Parts: sequence; structure tokens; C-alpha cells
Amino acid sequence: MFYFKIAIKSIIERRRQYKSLFAVCAVGICLMLSAIMITDGMIASMNEKARQYYGGDLQLLGGKSLSNDESDADKAIEILKECIDDDSVVISKRYNYDARNESFYFEGMSVRQRVIYGVDFQHEKALFEKFTFVEGTYYNPEIENLVLISQPLAKKLGCHVGDEITLYMTTADGYKNTSNFVVTGIFQDSSVFGMYTSYVNYSGLMKVADMNPPQVNRICMYYPDGMPSLIERMKLQKKLEAKVDMYPLGMDKEDFYKEFETHTTDKYVLISLESNVSNLKLLVQALQLIVIAIIVLLAIIISVGISSTYRVIVIKRSVESGTLRALGMNPSGIMRLFITEAFTLLLAGGLTGFIFSLIIAKIASLFNLSFISGFDLFLTGGYLLPDINGLKILGFVTVIIVTTLVSVLFTLRKLVRVSPVGAITATT
Repeated sequence: MFYFKIAIKSIIERRRQYKSLFAVCAVGICLMLSAIMITDGMIASMNEKARQYYGGDLQLLGGKSLSNDESDADKAIEILKECIDDDSVVISKRYNYDARNESFYFEGMSVRQRVIYGVDFQHEKALFEKFTFVEGTYYNPEIENLVLISQPLAKKLGCHVGDEITLYMTTADGYKNTSNFVVTGIFQDSSVFGMYTSYVNYSGLMKVADMNPPQVNRICMYYPDGMPSLIERMKLQKKLEAKVDMYPLGMDKEDFYKEFETHTTDKYVLISLESNVSNLKLLVQALQLIVIAIIVLLAIIISVGISSTYRVIVIKRSVESGTLRALGMNPSGIMRLFITEAFTLLLAGGLTGFIFSLIIAKIASLFNLSFISGFDLFLTGGYLLPDINGLKILGFVTVIIVTTLVSVLFTLRKLVRVSPVGAITATT
């Protein structure tokens, strides 16, 4: 405590000398933390969109075939419920229709689709409540055939909530069929996930696709608290292996499709969200590498800038050091004094930088950026929402402080080795 009092007093008395050091530390840490928060927020938004798009965090694929009767899917769901202890996990059956030649029509306009999801809106309430709707909502019990479409798709068709649009598609037997669906909700998503994706009620899709009996090609598991850990997935895998034949955990979805073609018995696989978004890994990795490069550069600037400037300041204070030695203070005491002073300065700069990074993050979240084409993948409701991870922030700031203090320490070692007389006469 003694050293801190002296350090604070010294910094106040020499505030003109230290203001540049403080500024370098505060600005550098502010920029570094802002980059971390914004990048983490972008990745978190992308993962949340992926969760919405794929129906949750885990998928159970396989069984007798890639597309199973609804009754077989119900049995698989019962097994999953026995293996998953958490009642909050939403387990739902879906049919993802690969819409290669399917289109929606409305008043002479048409839009091709990539994927049409047959879902149970009421059962998946916890998931669809996460969607950002610009019009309507996800469910209306009074409507038999309903559809959710993205805002870009609605603009191309020129339709609104309450309008009836026509789905033109190929049936399971290869025939052409049409059916009308009422638009109950228009969600904001111009990313690769939502642009050409629509959600229709499961029974309506089975009817227009002429699937009798109804088919299910995946069982989705949505964890409200987020993606289960690897340990939790391993436990679930082990429980499932005791009841059904399973492929190894961590198997890639495409590898599963290739191997399943030659399998003759019932067999399942757990597909994680990471596997589903594997095609976006390169994008995420590139984004993270850019941020890491920025952080490393800022860390070097902060460390070198502060240590170099502090060295000059310390050399100018050689007389003070010599005087302290002459009064009986040992070299280790002088080192602790200067280290405490540097630490206090870094701590104040780090705290100031953190506060300003929060301000920047708040300002960044105020602007609707959905007008930027393709950027919606990293937005939540059109806004950039930074993710504040306290432990990560503390870790990075600690690394900066420790690295800088180590470099300062080498400068101080040379100073304390000088004799009291040498230190006093060095600047006279």
C-alpha cells in the first residue's frame, strides 16, 4: 500500500510526462477491446442465425433411410427424450425439402427457393420467437396452411402478411403440384441462411408434396441456453449408443451421406451446428485472423511505446534513484516503486480504454446496417450487437499489462545497478 501511495503521488506530480503514456495505453486497449467485442458479436449473430436456420444445436439423421416414416421418427424422439435429462430442450421433427425447382408465385411474380422447411410452429415456439419479424408473427392457429418468408423474398413477390401465395413444387412421385399458403410472418434476414429459405407448416408440406405416409428427414434439438459442450455431446452419444446403432460423434454431414448410402441397417448420427456451418468456417477463421493480427499489432505498439517512453522518464529520474539509494533504500525497493508506478499507470489506462470500448460498442449497436448487402449474416435484427466476454477481456488486458511490465523491468534493472554517486552525477 505504501508503494501505491507514492506511485499515485508521483504520477500526479509528473502528469505532463505521463499523459502520453496514459494516452497510448488507453487508446490501444480501447481499439483492441472494441475489435474483440465487435468481432465476437458478429460471430455470435452468425451462430444464432445458423441455430434458427438448422432448427437448433444438434440434429439426429439416419434411421432406416435418409427419409423415414413419421412413426419411426416419433420412436427416435422418445429415445432422445430418455437420453436428454433437460426438459427445456426442444426436440422436433422436420422435413427439409431440397427446393431445386420449386417456386412461390404471387400476382404474376415468382421466386425460386433453395430450401423449404416443414416444421411444427407451435412446438418450436422457443426457436421461432428468436426470429426478428418485420411483419406478423410465426404462428396463427386459425390458418391451416401457413408460411414464413424472408423480407427480401417478400419484396420480390410484392406480398405482405395475410396474402396468399402459391407454392409450385414436384411431388415425391415426380408430378407437379401446387398449394396455397397464407403469409403469417415476414422475418428480417437477407443472409445466406434466410434469403431463399421459407418455413411452412409440416402437414401442409406433406400434403403438397404428396408424401403418404408423412416423412421426416431430421430430428432437431434446440438448447435454449446455447450449444451443449463437447462433454455433454459425448454423454448423449454414449447414451444413444446403448439404445441404437450410431456413427462416431463428430462425423461430418457430407461423410455421413456418403457412408449411409452403403449401410443396410438402421443407423443414426449426431450432427452438430459446427458441422452444419462448416462451409462458413473459412470466413470465420479469416475474420478471427484479421482481429488477432490487429490485436498483436496493438499489443506491440502499446508495449514498445510505453516501455520506450518510460525508459526515457526513468533515466531522467536517475538523480531521484541515487538519492533514494543514498537514503538507504535498496535496489529491490526502488524497482518495486517504479514497477508499482508503471502498473498503476497501465491499470488506469486499461480501465479508461475499457470504458471507451464500451462506449464505441454501444454507438456501433445504434445503427441499422441491414442495407449492406450480405452483411446481415453478422447482424441481429439488422443491428451489430457486440459480445462482451468479461474473462476474455480481462485475459487480453492482463497480457498487455504483464508484457509491458516485463519490458519496463529490464530498463529498471540497469538503473538500480548504478551506484548512488553515479546516479546523482549522471545528469549533472
